[in-house]
Amino acid sequence: MEWSFGNVMEQWLYGELGYYHHAHIGKGGDFYTAVSASRFFGGAIARHILTLLESSQLTLPLHIVEIGAHHGELLCDIYDFLDVLSEGVLPYTKCTIIEPLATLQTKARLNIASRTIMQANSFDDVALGIDESVFVVSNELFDAFACEIVCERGGHREMLCGFTNGQNIVDSRESLRLEWQDFARAKNAREIDGFMQHYGLTSGEIPLGWVEFVRGLCSFAKGAKCWRFLSFDYAPLGSRGLSLRGYGEHRIFDLAEIMRDAPKLFGRIDLTYNVDFTLLRQIFIENGAREIFCDRLNTLLVEFGITELLQSLLEINPRQYEIEALRVRQLLGGGLGEKFMGVCFGG
Repeated sequence: MEWSFGNVMEQWLYGELGYYHHAHIGKGGDFYTAVSASRFFGGAIARHILTLLESSQLTLPLHIVEIGAHHGELLCDIYDFLDVLSEGVLPYTKCTIIEPLATLQTKARLNIASRTIMQANSFDDVALGIDESVFVVSNELFDAFACEIVCERGGHREMLCGFTNGQNIVDSRESLRLEWQDFARAKNAREIDGFMQHYGLTSGEIPLGWVEFVRGLCSFAKGAKCWRFLSFDYAPLGSRGLSLRGYGEHRIFDLAEIMRDAPKLFGRIDLTYNVDFTLLRQIFIENGAREIFCDRLNTLLVEFGITELLQSLLEINPRQYEIEALRVRQLLGGGLGEKFMGVCFGG
């Protein structure tokens, strides 16, 4: 049976035995994120939200929504810092995490139990009140969408495809082969080619699912009085060509290794790729959004006031300051700060 790589990746990450049902993220895990590096990541975002409220770019009542929330840690951090940094904001603020995977919802339910945070499966489950403004946030969301992979060699295009002996990817994963196929003969070639022509792409990771997601997000957000969407994702400087790779077992797997050992690695490691922020911008603008800013993670966190937050901690608890300063240094350093981008859209 032939499958597009997007079908394989969807089942690899989210299927019955998918990686994200048992992912170990954080210190000592397969990889760590800005959220797991320091709670001050959420603190800086909370401070940014307060700045937007003070400048009337957002207004109360406010609804904060984290999409792709995993265990909900980010919104919990934002919630806790809003509680500490402001008076009279939380009573007029609703908070909701959106996480569709049932296996992750259970852990998230425990994390949010002591806070007034709701859970939802999608934007369709989030009701906006009269005159509410909305702030939507995500971290490492777009690089977790299944993608197709197209490669151009000497004017000839090929697409990565999966082949199994059975009619179900998960059940026949032990026979899974990942091979390059002539693009014109590959499954879904017409749809993929139309997407690539529309957005001026010639090769690389092709995230077809971004279009439907952004359309849904913008449709939801336009029901608010005003809105902002803030997202952070991996996009190293000067990156070119194919970037799909795997994380697991305390190491990085390149595309050649993933292709060679697909049956063994299926569902056991994360699959990810560099986010094309130019493409993302095009899709948002097509859906009536405007770009507010786009910059490196470390630059934005400093603008949001993360150093001022640390200074406040120094005055209260010098010993805890030393611990948090080391964690924040990870956020601002080259490992995360220079390789991650933050982008904000609004309407």
